[in-house]
Amino acid sequence: MPSHILGIDLGSWSVKAVLLESTFRGHRVEGVREVPLSPGGAETKSERQLEALQELLVVTGFKADTQIAALPGELASTRFVNLPFSDPKKVEATIGGELADLLPFDVMDAVYDHQVQAKRPDGSTLSICGAAQRHLVREHLDTLKEGDVDPRFLPIDVLQLYNLYTHFLQQDSSKAEAPGQASEDAGTFVVATPDAPPDGRLVVDIGHERTLVCACGDEGIVHARVLRAGGRDVTQAIAEAYQLDWAAAEDGKHEEALVVASRYPASSDESQKMSEVCSLGLKPLVRELRRTLQAIRREKRIRVARIDLVGGGSRIRNLAPYLAEQLNVPVAQGIAVEQSVERLIDGRRRPAYACAMALALRATSDAPVSRIDLRKGEMSFAGQLQNLRKRIPAIAIGAAVMLVLAGINVAVRYHLVSKREAAVDEQFCAITQEVVGRRICEPAIALSVLRQPTSELGSFKIPEKSAFRVAAEISHRSPKDVDVTLTEMDLRPDKARIVGTTASFDAVDQIVGAYAEDPCMENIRKGNLNKRPDGTGVEFQLSMDLRCSQ
Repeated sequence: MPSHILGIDLGSWSVKAVLLESTFRGHRVEGVREVPLSPGGAETKSERQLEALQELLVVTGFKADTQIAALPGELASTRFVNLPFSDPKKVEATIGGELADLLPFDVMDAVYDHQVQAKRPDGSTLSICGAAQRHLVREHLDTLKEGDVDPRFLPIDVLQLYNLYTHFLQQDSSKAEAPGQASEDAGTFVVATPDAPPDGRLVVDIGHERTLVCACGDEGIVHARVLRAGGRDVTQAIAEAYQLDWAAAEDGKHEEALVVASRYPASSDESQKMSEVCSLGLKPLVRELRRTLQAIRREKRIRVARIDLVGGGSRIRNLAPYLAEQLNVPVAQGIAVEQSVERLIDGRRRPAYACAMALALRATSDAPVSRIDLRKGEMSFAGQLQNLRKRIPAIAIGAAVMLVLAGINVAVRYHLVSKREAAVDEQFCAITQEVVGRRICEPAIALSVLRQPTSELGSFKIPEKSAFRVAAEISHRSPKDVDVTLTEMDLRPDKARIVGTTASFDAVDQIVGAYAEDPCMENIRKGNLNKRPDGTGVEFQLSMDLRCSQ
């Protein structure tokens, strides 16, 4: 039976939702929706997100078996833990102690979870751990519940980009923009060498105020960061350069923003100016991406062979070739992710649904996913029990209806069986009336009556021989030394007539004599005796009275 999963992304520019239908064969996108946050003012961003979330759920009417929302990555910490054993119970018992020395806050006040990513040949394990302060998790869940959302899982958003990698990007062979002319400040290109780590990819989700970065490889997640840079910086640069208010700058970014690269030069002075303004706004993002690549290079777990861009901020024109030159790494748009929603939405907003899609994929089973879940302890998901309590009246009514229908079914069957039983009884009584001469409806009594002597039964007497036995007796009484063939035999309760052929008239007399020896056959009479037309024998007819069959 298919299940419906709703992934909800509370962004800083809009709230997005993706509805998936998941089956054993895979998944299918059933619906997408985006509601922008209202312009800033007295309300906090959290309040504006809540307002947009409530509007989204009302407008879409999405009905889902499972809801999934995420804790923002900047509110959580991610750590990798190596342990010298692989027993799941020992790993579970040890993780908390290991995190106590790694987290910037008290582990006793934290909610944490882990996922084993690799088991080494020497028996050791590598686990990725996610943790957040308990009060932050509770506040986030309270906000979601105000919006009538009770998520089944609460993962960390940046880690969920791994789900996009496993479902869409890992096998994506679409063209990536190679660095045409690397920037002198790039300093991040990792050359493949025989002893280099395996190739991996960097999934970059560019949002409005922040950018999620997740490095993925064959073992799973290798590196995760949340960058305080995004499309808002570009909007700010456009507003300052062109002296525009914020709304006009946002519109200008969505319609005109671009950056130039060596292979994509500016087509006019105005385009060149817009490129310079956007490049200024992208400086924080480029700087942090370089630092991220350098950190991954030092860790030596993967070689970033390609960067895949998703998110609403990734649609600045020529951004992929621009970043390829700035970072000296091939960069591509996450086209495979966009194609998953292209039948439901047109235009440049397709990349914005990447995080909501990643969250919905958390509950699928057709590819590996990041399973870190911060709904632990007293904050564990209790929605199933609550839903069950709400549905108890309906369940009770359904059970009562089923019981009533079952009772009706039993009553109908009993009536039909009783009616059939009465018909059989009546038939039995009629048979006894015909055979015995009076109605006897009790089988035991009928059998005892049939076994009584003739005097007690009046004119009724059980025959000593049946028609079958009489026929067998006639056949048996035929002389063994006479060639006789019986072609017709008409048996009545008190008479019999037989027709046959034999060798001669004398043979007919022998047959009559043999039958006369049977005490049950009396008054044997010859009928027509004729020679066969071919002269090979005699056709005869015999009639007799039967005594033992009466």
